[in-house]
Amino acid sequence: MNYIIVQPEAGFTSQERAEKISEELFNISRPPHVKSESDVTKYVFGWIKHPDSDLHALHVILDYEIYVHPENNIDNLVDLFPEVPQAEKDQLRAYIENSSSDVFQFQNIIPSTAIVRDQAYMDQDGWFPVEEQAEEQE
Repeated sequence: MNYIIVQPEAGFTSQERAEKISEELFNISRPPHVKSESDVTKYVFGWIKHPDSDLHALHVILDYEIYVHPENNIDNLVDLFPEVPQAEKDQLRAYIENSSSDVFQFQNIIPSTAIVRDQAYMDQDGWFPVEEQAEEQE
């Protein structure tokens, strides 16, 4: 399991930003104008909250394949990363817009400012309290 801890940024709390990032990733495949009321979700990844802080982390699947709808618009996704250098944002935009196979793996668009954490790190950093882990194993 892998996680990306989402820092508050661009006027959003950590939770708001995690939700918006996940939703905008979904919008690459299902832009708002093609969504249906019968859609089961509007997010690609779920998120968790640290029990002792206001930080949230996206639970990510690195090799998750994101299909590119021909009418996608990634402006909102790019705007969620003001800390990412403009040249990198431009590369991200070009990569998605010019995806030759109409699909790409999530790990190919993770910004340089994001750090992917594994389960061991998250356990050690207190994201999953020991009592909670013991209950899950029973």
